[in-house]
Amino acid sequence: MSMWVRLTVTAAVAVGLTSSALTPLYDDLGWLVRVLAAVAVVAGSAALARAARLPRAVVPLAAGLGLAAYVVAVFAPGTLRFGVVPGSDTGRSLAATFEQGVLDMQELGAPVPTEPGLVLIAVLGVGAIAITVDLLAVGLRRVAVAGLPLLLLFTVPSAVLSDGAGLLPFVLGATGWLVLLLSDGSDRVSHWGAPMSAVAAGSGPVDPGLARVGRRIGAAALGVAMVVPALVPGLDGRLLGGGAGLGEGSRTTTTYNPITRLAGQLRQPEPQQLLTYRTTTGADYLRLTTLDVFDPAAGWSASELSGDPGDDAVQQGIPVPQGQTLTATRRVSTEITVSSRLDGPWLPVPFPPTDIDIEGAWIWDPEAETAFSVRTKISDIEAPYLVSATPVEPSAELLRRAPAVPDDIRAGYAEPPVVSPYVKQLVARTTAGQPSEYDRVVALQSLFRDPANGFTYDQDASEPGINSPDALENFLRGRVGFCEQYASAMAAMVRSLGIPSRVAVGFIPGRSLGEDRYEVTTSDAHAWPEVWFTGVGWVRFEPTPRTGADTPAYSTPQVEAGPTAGPTASPSTIPVPQTGPDGGPESADRADREALPEVGGAAGTGGGPPRSLLAAPLLLLVLAAPALLSAFRRRRQWRSADAYAAWAVLRDDAVDVGHRWRPADTPRTAAAHLATSRPVGPAAAAALDRLTVAVERARYARPTGVPATDPTGATEATEATALRRDVAALRAGLLAASSTGERWRARLLAPSCLTWAASWLGATIADLLDRTDLALSAARRRLRPRRTATGRSG
Repeated sequence: MSMWVRLTVTAAVAVGLTSSALTPLYDDLGWLVRVLAAVAVVAGSAALARAARLPRAVVPLAAGLGLAAYVVAVFAPGTLRFGVVPGSDTGRSLAATFEQGVLDMQELGAPVPTEPGLVLIAVLGVGAIAITVDLLAVGLRRVAVAGLPLLLLFTVPSAVLSDGAGLLPFVLGATGWLVLLLSDGSDRVSHWGAPMSAVAAGSGPVDPGLARVGRRIGAAALGVAMVVPALVPGLDGRLLGGGAGLGEGSRTTTTYNPITRLAGQLRQPEPQQLLTYRTTTGADYLRLTTLDVFDPAAGWSASELSGDPGDDAVQQGIPVPQGQTLTATRRVSTEITVSSRLDGPWLPVPFPPTDIDIEGAWIWDPEAETAFSVRTKISDIEAPYLVSATPVEPSAELLRRAPAVPDDIRAGYAEPPVVSPYVKQLVARTTAGQPSEYDRVVALQSLFRDPANGFTYDQDASEPGINSPDALENFLRGRVGFCEQYASAMAAMVRSLGIPSRVAVGFIPGRSLGEDRYEVTTSDAHAWPEVWFTGVGWVRFEPTPRTGADTPAYSTPQVEAGPTAGPTASPSTIPVPQTGPDGGPESADRADREALPEVGGAAGTGGGPPRSLLAAPLLLLVLAAPALLSAFRRRRQWRSADAYAAWAVLRDDAVDVGHRWRPADTPRTAAAHLATSRPVGPAAAAALDRLTVAVERARYARPTGVPATDPTGATEATEATALRRDVAALRAGLLAASSTGERWRARLLAPSCLTWAASWLGATIADLLDRTDLALSAARRRLRPRRTATGRSG
């Protein structure tokens, strides 16, 4: 096999192994075969181009043509003429499949099904990376740089999934890159000349040292890459996956992109804690940011946030919101503690805040009424922060009699969007006869909240979201969706009446933990509409019929009339066309059941012991492992029971309490250094002197050759007992001269023992690699055809 073919195949193997990083994004492996086949086609096309001695610049084009032919054959086979030639419908078919894949990416949360559009995107992406890696590694011989496009495959799951790509895909991808490096290095070394090798007598061939060193360096680098992120505090382990659960050192994160990310968060298999908060005035919504720009085709988005780091810092105090002049407020104080899973530039706060006590460069945008930062992230917040807020408490009558909206607010937030005739007619029927803007807004909220209208909440709704053409009408006809769709739909319908509205993104109050504490998880991610009323400012409404999302008292005016008024006079029961799929009550019931907290463990466990109880012995064993390992090591060291063993045990005891033992020191120098840095009592000092003399005699004195005093070895036993006694006295003295933390570390997490265990593990792995190298070399030698020795004719 030529060098070019070997590098081409190795590059394809590296891409194939690294593509395993996409596995968590799909709910099955139906995509994998087509992706690996695309990589093989790219490699084969490149190899054929090089075999044909085409110019180097043409090889990537040939690989791209091969990928294009493969895509057409797999994703649009029905459009090929005679089964080979692309037809006029080929491009349109592929474009439609690709557009559907993009739409699925926007609407579906990972893991996604292996739909053709999603698989096509994966094939095109991995295929493009395969072409790039082949160009860098084989065409340009920049193998190390070829690792960069491989790393791109990890960025997608790391950005989308809270648990990252996972450990196994990282190991596979790193292994593929290391194999590519070793293959290139082996070829380069082969040009230096014939490698020197040795043959041990009767043991078979020995591989050249360079190959062995390269494999060891690769294994060591891979081990460091896996271990270091777990050991270094603050180092983000997102690439490898969080693994740990809530509050257990997980460094994985959850990024919120307004509106478009809500669906993916709500569909996570298990809720994950994002923050906890403490308040004495009752639970409330927490807001991240607001969306004020609406486009019928693209949905809601946010204007650019702005603010001066000096004048608008949240620590300087937050001004009273614009328009809040007529309504009563109440004082709320909330202490918030965020998890490292929550990420993004927006600070979750109760609305509207008046003061935020937090460290860092956080800025207040008075128009978006958002606390944000361009220098830090929520996940960087380590300490709890305190927020003082003054939620408004308007009455329905105050909102009904609100003065006219100022021109600047109406121009920025009330421009009626272009909606379909169906939406216009539904809005007109719903708000007919309502005397004020407030009553029209309440009627639109009641349209969604009244069960008689058939709107149901389902976080797994398959209806198109609000961020696609005609999605608003599709949602209103289908009558099933999650908070993104309800909030977006109501805000757009309110704005179509010329009433200022926007969408807020944040969290519902969450679950009570007792003692005025609440927990907010990914399942509590939420969006809701806000409507402007002069004298009050932005007011929250709640159209989403989900558990935990309550309608504010001021938005249900029939309650103010007294308990006998009843809901019969409500204008909310508006006939909705039954042209969409029947949502029925089943999806709402399912959503409500899923939102209920688990009591007494998971269903179907039969009342067995909780998992925490079963895991307790394992946790205790893990915690006790260093101490048990230290006792085992000490027992092994005392097997010889001589001065060398005593000195080794003394060295470990000194290192365990924090002493810096210098290996190059003589026994006398080491003893003097220890006595200076760790002053001990007279008895321990005398024991140190005796041990120093004993080890010096063992190292430097001529062996006397005098046998033991009696055949039973009583003298040797007496010396061993004396050494043990001196070591025990010194250990007690060192512990007494140390701080409480150093003493506990020496007992439970002995550094000398952990260092010894790591050294032993490294030596064991190195020995295994040596044996593997020898076995492979011997196997190659046996499989290599034997050459017949021929004499030279003379």
